[in-house]
Amino acid sequence: MAKRHSNGNGKGHDNGRGRGHEEGHHGKGRVDPVDVDEYGVVHLNLDTTYSFDEKKHFILLKADAKGAPAVKLGKDATFAAEDAHKLDFGDDLPDRINLSGIEFIGADTSGTGGAETSVDLSDFLDTLFAETDAAGAMDILSINGSPADTFAVVWEYLDDGYVDEGYFASVNENFVSLGLAYAEFLADGGTPLTDMIGKFTPDDGDANDTPERLQSLHDNMLGNLGRGPIESRFGAGTPEAEALIAAVEAIDPDLLDRPYYSGNESAEAAYDAVREYDYDHGYARTDYVETFFGEVDGRATENGDGIEMIFGDGNSDDHYAVTRHEGAGVELALKAKLRGVGDLDPNNVVYNADGTAVFTVEADPASTDRMEWNIDWAATVTEAGDNDSFQFKFLADVDGSAAEDFVDLTGTGGEYTDGVTKLQNSWNYGFFLDSMFDTTDAEGDYTVRLEAWDDGVMIVAQEIYLDVV
Repeated sequence: MAKRHSNGNGKGHDNGRGRGHEEGHHGKGRVDPVDVDEYGVVHLNLDTTYSFDEKKHFILLKADAKGAPAVKLGKDATFAAEDAHKLDFGDDLPDRINLSGIEFIGADTSGTGGAETSVDLSDFLDTLFAETDAAGAMDILSINGSPADTFAVVWEYLDDGYVDEGYFASVNENFVSLGLAYAEFLADGGTPLTDMIGKFTPDDGDANDTPERLQSLHDNMLGNLGRGPIESRFGAGTPEAEALIAAVEAIDPDLLDRPYYSGNESAEAAYDAVREYDYDHGYARTDYVETFFGEVDGRATENGDGIEMIFGDGNSDDHYAVTRHEGAGVELALKAKLRGVGDLDPNNVVYNADGTAVFTVEADPASTDRMEWNIDWAATVTEAGDNDSFQFKFLADVDGSAAEDFVDLTGTGGEYTDGVTKLQNSWNYGFFLDSMFDTTDAEGDYTVRLEAWDDGVMIVAQEIYLDVV
């Protein structure tokens, strides 16, 4: 099968052996120096260098081959990444160079222990970095029409140098330069590269299956802008370090004190700290939310003892479906239990991979106005959210069909708590008015939902489902 390349819009082209791109011919037996495939990607067909002369409104390209004609291309021409090493810019770097057909392969999936790219651009980037720094390269270069791909490919190139040379590598200054460009990208509303993994060490067979290291490009690039890493690598108080610190201050002085997260398994506290920092600074990370099944945060328990809930007496803090937003600092917890007895038989609970859970309970009421089961719920502000203000909603579905008819029961959460940083209680469906819920006709499927809102935006939710049989 022909190798495919992306041009940044989801389409691909073949590299000369398939339908998308075939080497052009100029006369019998002669190969055209340049041709453009059906996706607009320029291919340099000869094994030679091509002079790249950028004009005001176009590019003049000429192969270093006898009799080769000059080719006039549009200023926005995109070149196949596999041909990038053939381009010769002479003494003047272009304002823009667009490449297509190269993929960043994260360290967690490459199988080599490090991040990789599908096309080796080292010769091309050696030439580029001989004339400019990483920030300058980011201004000039576009990979697949994607800033994310461009950051990733440049980062991988620099990381190869770091791995070769060690902690005091000559590329460290360019890592700061790249980080500065990335910080500006984020300030302009760019999406954090938390799904692109730069550093990875697999699990070592210990008691858990967590990787020993998992660091995203986002945390790596911003981590290089901290005062500590800069002074450690360049020397505290040196002119070089002070110049780099001043450059960071010019973009966002807070970045100098952003917590450093290595991605190491042992750095859980630092992971929480960077997520708190990033949330407070408006970065839309994809890894803020964690779900699990078990005990609630100590703040949700009586006197913070981690034994029983604040509401009522003797209510266990365990076996909840829990969702936490580690950046904002909120925790939402839900479960069904047997009224006056405790947690359900584990055989009647199914915990789902998405963090939800299904609780199977009896349809027969304990009495005319009480079901034999309750819904325990808790919404808690954790330490990371102490300086923020949130709104919580507790919603219970009273329609046993596939449809949902939620009743807002948030107001019941302040009976035992302050009703602001902690809301929790235990709710029995028999508490509803008969016009809302008939305890003698309870069979059906119901959804119970907790939501957390910040400044009018819902930031996280937790759901459980009741299978009433």
